[in-house]
Amino acid sequence: MSTSVQDQNRQRFDVIAAEWDESPTRRELATGVAAAIAGAVPLQADWQALEYGCGTGLVGAALAPRLGRLLACDVSPGMLSVLTEKAHAAGLDHLQTRVLDLTREPPPAERFDLIFSSMTMHHIPDVAALVHTFHGMLKPGGWLALVDLDAEDGSFHGDDVPGVMHHGFDRAALQEQLRATGFVQTSARTAHTVTKTAADGRVSRYPVFLITARA
Repeated sequence: MSTSVQDQNRQRFDVIAAEWDESPTRRELATGVAAAIAGAVPLQADWQALEYGCGTGLVGAALAPRLGRLLACDVSPGMLSVLTEKAHAAGLDHLQTRVLDLTREPPPAERFDLIFSSMTMHHIPDVAALVHTFHGMLKPGGWLALVDLDAEDGSFHGDDVPGVMHHGFDRAALQEQLRATGFVQTSARTAHTVTKTAADGRVSRYPVFLITARA
């Protein structure tokens, strides 16, 4: 991601981090996503996992009790500060946080049993490059779980939100991209549907997919 867009994302999320969890829509989405991942991936108590774009950890904190270790990564120190406080309060000592931007920085040296990411891919300009990086970060047979919007008309975020690089994704095309990278056993399902009501009363529904694959 270019410096300007990346900095816009970091600054925006730092500013709104403290209030992020107050949104019922975000909490409902995270609950649905966590349940979908837990239903699709055979989580193990000895797994080393990484969440990319973790935000305040609404998804990761729900899955962490079922994992051996979770490294929760985000470009926003503000978001990670909120998550660190939550993890400490919940006694999730095996959840660590790290500021990480895989579009600029090398990946961690360790290898993971699971990498998951929720509503982050639409902020990534070069999705193919990030998918390739994820593949290299996984142990042989490790799981990838990607959650994001189905292709939409841009109304989900609106025109005034910076850093949105994709208006959702085509599930079949993303799965094909995963297979071209070397992933196998790709599968797609709907994890949740976000309902939004516009100022004029118009109601829109945005399906959110979960795609899983194995390295």
